[in-house]
Amino acid sequence: MILLHRITPFTIAATSLVGFGSLIVAPFVGMKMIPFVVVVMALFFARLLLWEFRRPAFWVFLGTPMLLWMSSLIFFFFLEDPVSKWVVATGVTLAVSLYAENLFTFYHLPSAYQAYALENLSLVVYVVSAFFFTSGAYGAGLFLLLPVWIPAIIVFIAVLLATVAVFWVSKIGFETGRPYAIVGAVLMAEMYVVLAQLPTSFVTNAAAFAIFMYGFLAVSRAYVLDRLTPKITTRYMVFMAVLLVVVFGSARWL
Repeated sequence: MILLHRITPFTIAATSLVGFGSLIVAPFVGMKMIPFVVVVMALFFARLLLWEFRRPAFWVFLGTPMLLWMSSLIFFFFLEDPVSKWVVATGVTLAVSLYAENLFTFYHLPSAYQAYALENLSLVVYVVSAFFFTSGAYGAGLFLLLPVWIPAIIVFIAVLLATVAVFWVSKIGFETGRPYAIVGAVLMAEMYVVLAQLPTSFVTNAAAFAIFMYGFLAVSRAYVLDRLTPKITTRYMVFMAVLLVVVFGSARWL
């Protein structure tokens, strides 16, 4: 049985590449395959998680990589260059398989599990997912002429759920983390609206949003865990400032 679990991360990676590859090579066929690929990947993760539907861990550990994969599709559809598409496909596939590998060690080889691996990976996954999701939301707003408040509501819900999940993985109770999740979701929804007003591309806005999302999740998590010090706060702020300067400094202003 453990052999089946051992090869599951590789099977998930292969399924991911098949999904992305079909979209690149044969887009019309790929569009029809996507629902099948999503279901198959979810089933492989569910098997890796021992089908424990009644445990919150099951839904958090299942939802995190699936959110990354599905949100990457939103960004993927705005790409035109095949090279960029393969870069995204490869990067997302590696990230999802790495997450699956850590789930395997956590559930089936606990002696080999690296402490805080899933905690740190979950933070990174949600930040990258925020970039993919908001880039698609900004792009859809431009092409479909959507009122900004519609995707802002979706961003509020997504950030709320992501914060709860990150806190849960970090062993922060729901009651403790709920106020921070609600306030953070409101702030990030407002940030989404503010960034939408800038004369920059949807990719630039999404990158800036992801940086702010990282800052919020990292700082709030450290504060709740009583790990936040002036030195750590300064490090986060400097890191975010440098990234924002790089993003906006290299952006094409419309």
